[in-house]
Amino acid sequence: MLVLNSIIRFDDLQTEKRLEFSFCVNIEIEKSRKTLTNTCKITLPRKIKGLDNVDINKVFLKPGLKVEVFLGYDGELKKEFTGYVSNVSFKIPVEVTCQDEMFNLKQNSISKSWQNVTLKELIKFIYKGASKVADLSLGGFVIKQQSTAQVLEALKKYGLQSYFDNDGVLVCDFAGSLNEKPIEVIYDFNKNVIDNDLDYNRKEDIRIKVKGISKTATGKKIEFVTGDQDGDERTLNYFNLDNEALQRIVNKELTKLKQDGLKNTFTTFGHPYAEPGNVAIIRDIEYPERNGSYLIETVNTSHGVNGFRRVITPERKLV
Repeated sequence: MLVLNSIIRFDDLQTEKRLEFSFCVNIEIEKSRKTLTNTCKITLPRKIKGLDNVDINKVFLKPGLKVEVFLGYDGELKKEFTGYVSNVSFKIPVEVTCQDEMFNLKQNSISKSWQNVTLKELIKFIYKGASKVADLSLGGFVIKQQSTAQVLEALKKYGLQSYFDNDGVLVCDFAGSLNEKPIEVIYDFNKNVIDNDLDYNRKEDIRIKVKGISKTATGKKIEFVTGDQDGDERTLNYFNLDNEALQRIVNKELTKLKQDGLKNTFTTFGHPYAEPGNVAIIRDIEYPERNGSYLIETVNTSHGVNGFRRVITPERKLV
């Protein structure tokens, strides 16, 4: 029988003090390419060996501490989360809520405007760390007293997804388009999949109409509509894009929305490790129509007294 292991480290970067635990009641990690911020909630036990008479909530745990979480079986641990404490509860047991590097990108304020800027130029201006960025012209762009995180959130209207990968690199792209050699994770529904509520979607059955609207600085409006005229309509609004750039963005959004794929989720054990942007290789003897390669959109991981599980949300089918 496999034995669960964990290490949770809290570091005060100012005082260089560290608090480390090898046991917790529960850890919940949520990672997704659809949400800007990856999160981790750590539930600590009522009593901690060596700290029975210390209120760790008051003397150490506080917002801003650096957090590292390592999880695994039988002493083989992998770093699953790096970030910062965003909130500490005052109830028992103690609950510590954490955010990834996006926590720091919510603390600044920027103002800048461009008549024409590329996505790479914009990201380089608002973020100084390592990044992987799609090749895209944004046209005119205005930032007015916004944080870096708020700017990244605004980029969603271009169909872009912004998130930090497990190596701490900021990714800003169209649904994994920059991941040329993605890590593949094999899921055999007769071996390492515990449960699922999956349904199969064919792209020809998905009815979507996408309308793109671009307004120039002079007030002129350009529109481009594509997709199914009787489909659910999605409207995207932009500023100062020319007709060619507008069509390119709208067509990419339609391609992303109309894909063969699986809807809902499946649940696995803690191993194998997976994160958003990896490719799930699904094998199912009973339902062979599910077989194929799927881009992973979301991974929700839980670890604690109830076991070690991952809930995987696949997105578009690749092969």
